[in-house]
Amino acid sequence: MFSGISSAATDQDLLNMCMACHGKDGSSEFTSIPNLKWQNAAYMVQQLEQFKSGQRQDKTMTKVANLLTTEQMKAMADHFNKGKEE
Repeated sequence: MFSGISSAATDQDLLNMCMACHGKDGSSEFTSIPNLKWQNAAYMVQQLEQFKSGQRQDKTMTKVANLLTTEQMKAMADHFNKGKEE
């Protein structure tokens, strides 16, 4: 699915981690967690990069973003942009 492999986890493990909160297709069941379904992919990558760089702060998302390569961010953004379950 993704081109890069994280030393912490496989690409599917990382996607599963994201889907646990944001939903399989990006439709979050939690009111405090944003829906990502059909969200602009470039915007999602930008937000992940900002969490990773520290420009944007969130305890959970900063930890998640630090696990991701740019290629993985793009692949995850594409997954949620399509709004389809795996």
